Amino acid sequence: MQPPLSIAWLVDAVGEDAALEFIDGNAGRRLKIPRTADGSQLVELYGMALAQALVDRNYGNDDYQVPLVRGWRAHMLAKRGCCNNEIATRLGTSWRNVQKLLKQAPVDRSRRDRHPAGQLDIFSL
Repeated sequence: MQPPLSIAWLVDAVGEDAALEFIDGNAGRRLKIPRTADGSQLVELYGMALAQALVDRNYGNDDYQVPLVRGWRAHMLAKRGCCNNEIATRLGTSWRNVQKLLKQAPVDRSRRDRHPAGQLDIFSL
């Protein structure tokens, strides 16, 4: 799934993983963006690339409302192997709403290791 226009510039600047981590942790928040990225708290929290992308996008010395982009986040989390319950918790929505979001475009769900290291699968004994 392509990122929505509201965040495509961020995904282009820092990549899907970094953009997802930033948006997932800050969705819906209003952030004060400094005039320059150097030495800012944004650099300490998210790295220079992301901080510079926010400053360059004309948010420097202004507020930035981090978009919710629930559909895109749901697809990215599903691609990474999260189950619908985990996605619902991270999005702050219901399991049913996650189902609706994921039906809008096909998702290639990768199989994740469901058995932590050192734990036996009782069904394979």
